[in-house]
Amino acid sequence: MAKRNGSSTLSENVTKKLQSDILAGQYEPGSPLTVSELAKGFEVSVAVVREALTRLATHGLVLQNPNHGFSVKTASEEELNNIIQARSLNESEALRLSIAYGDLTWESNVIAVHHKLSQTAEYREVNQKLAVSEEWSDIHRQFHYELIAACPNPVLLDICRRLWDLSEFYRHYPTPHQQTRDGRAEHKALMDAVLSRDSDRAVKIFRAHIQLTADNLFNNP
Repeated sequence: MAKRNGSSTLSENVTKKLQSDILAGQYEPGSPLTVSELAKGFEVSVAVVREALTRLATHGLVLQNPNHGFSVKTASEEELNNIIQARSLNESEALRLSIAYGDLTWESNVIAVHHKLSQTAEYREVNQKLAVSEEWSDIHRQFHYELIAACPNPVLLDICRRLWDLSEFYRHYPTPHQQTRDGRAEHKALMDAVLSRDSDRAVKIFRAHIQLTADNLFNNP
């Protein structure tokens, strides 16, 4: 574990490591997360681990049950559909506002982060299984954040970021079905629509883009 700089720093470090491990599939969906065992493994106090797990519960990666402690959540089609509906409503509006208010600097930032995304491998091998790359995930988040960064409503932006955290679990969830999407083409089409200031087309592409996550995971027709 990193040097002790206070319980807050330790909690942040444990949170990041646990989040990375959960998204990489190191813990099976539904498996218990025993506070005492994690504290021993991370060489930190039980309080630090409990705080980290509570944070992850707010991010939608961990379930917290007063009687049974913490566990890795499992995929729920109903929850994912609710998240997609909420993102479709809120992020679409943020995207429209960002297109309306964005300046040349914003356009340049969108182009720059898209270039990084297109040049970064999406998957890496973990325990002989393909998992979404942490580096790609970070840049992917930056890309979607940058698309709406020019939105002048900070409350709406905060809602969008919270919904993103909730959807991240499903983006990394192992899909039992063959992926049929071309993520690079989807991101390129979305960027092109945004830069051409075509709000209707951008929103249409964005909504189809996030819906494909549910379609691939739950094999929706």
